[in-house]
Amino acid sequence: MIEITETQALDFGCCGLEQKPMFSVNPGIALEDALTQLSHLLACAQAAASEMCDARVVDRGLVGATVHCIEGAKALVDALLVGG
Repeated sequence: MIEITETQALDFGCCGLEQKPMFSVNPGIALEDALTQLSHLLACAQAAASEMCDARVVDRGLVGATVHCIEGAKALVDALLVGG
């Protein structure tokens, strides 16, 4: 079994094929801190998705916010798994 204790560096948030990623997960973030942030990101994505489900007109800002939260959450998980 692999012991995961902290994040590794991981870039995310590419805006195009030829551009550098806009964001990154920093290395050395403790597992508990990364999981806490992951929980916050997923809660925000869930709230935004719920709001969109109740809306009659889709708000592009909510869509973008939801995607950004999901990308950040995935990057945190990936940054934890990279070192494993």
